[in-house]
Amino acid sequence: MTTPTALQPDMSKALALLAVGHTMQATAEHTGWPIGRVRALINGQRGWLVDKNGRVYNPNRPGYKPQIPDGVHDEHLEWARQLLGDEAPRTIQFREPAPALRAEPVPPAKPAKPTPAERPAPPATPPTGGAAIEGPITTDLPITKIQGNPSNIREEVGDVSELAASIKAHGVLQPLTVRPHPKVPGAYELLAGHRRHAAALQAGLTTVPVTIRPDVDDPAVAIEVMLVENVQRRDLNPMEKAEALGKLRARGYSNSLISARTGIAQSTVSYLLALLELDEAGRDKVRKGEISAGEAVTAVREFRKKQRKKEGDDRTWSWEPDFLTTTHPLARKAERMCNAREHTARRRIGKVACGQCWETVIRADERVVVAAEAESGVSS
Repeated sequence: MTTPTALQPDMSKALALLAVGHTMQATAEHTGWPIGRVRALINGQRGWLVDKNGRVYNPNRPGYKPQIPDGVHDEHLEWARQLLGDEAPRTIQFREPAPALRAEPVPPAKPAKPTPAERPAPPATPPTGGAAIEGPITTDLPITKIQGNPSNIREEVGDVSELAASIKAHGVLQPLTVRPHPKVPGAYELLAGHRRHAAALQAGLTTVPVTIRPDVDDPAVAIEVMLVENVQRRDLNPMEKAEALGKLRARGYSNSLISARTGIAQSTVSYLLALLELDEAGRDKVRKGEISAGEAVTAVREFRKKQRKKEGDDRTWSWEPDFLTTTHPLARKAERMCNAREHTARRRIGKVACGQCWETVIRADERVVVAAEAESGVSS
């Protein structure tokens, strides 16, 4: 849209700061605006994009310099330049373009007119979308460019009418999390915020704040991000959490790896994964809250116990006692040997002796037994 010619002083200052090279964060600090308002202002300027450092540029203009919007006061531009000082970046911080898009090498200039080394040639085609940024960045996107995720850990978004009313009154306060769509150029795939997305659509919003994650380019990592973003939410039921964890396990993740990558305690991972042993009717009861997760897990454990009995194995799981301890017949010999050899820096198995000394006395004892058995066989 076109910026009005008569601008309020605060808007004129904000546009001046952005146009001369201040970051979104710096602009918010200098104006006292929330970062969301700065993003909305950038979104309203024709041709303006944001690089990976949060500075605006226009790929359709020479040097990618953003145009000065109409109505920005000259004194505000001068004020913004003085604040920037020597920090003004004039090279747009794109991610490195693909080799096929690189500009042809510029032949060296004649000695009489050297080309300044500090002015590198821009990329042949300015990257856009996910290629224009490196690492997560928060910005505004048209809501029509955001598509749902087939691996969404939520099966249903439920009734979002109250959330839609709140969003209509106050906007989306927490950005959605998206990644560049792996199959649809120019589109984005939702990672977190499916309820907010549905409510924003219902509220009639055309743009929403998002955090773009171009680094999430693997389906398993996408599931990890969705879990980290959503699994701690109170309105996510245990069955949804369990099925999301099950998708990671199906990709070869162990319980310990799931715990390490998601931050969920390993005991909780095991507890939730037990719910996947329920039949579909049982899972549905957990989803609807007809039975608690604790009751369901207890039922699963009872079923496991019955299966063991049916197979003739009704033993309960327990740790076997350690064998190489102070009660072992050779413990004193092993300890004396370890002390004599001064193996003070080695871990002592059973708090008695190191592995080498245990092995030495055990093998010596075996030789004595074998010799005794051989002698007994000869005498008989």
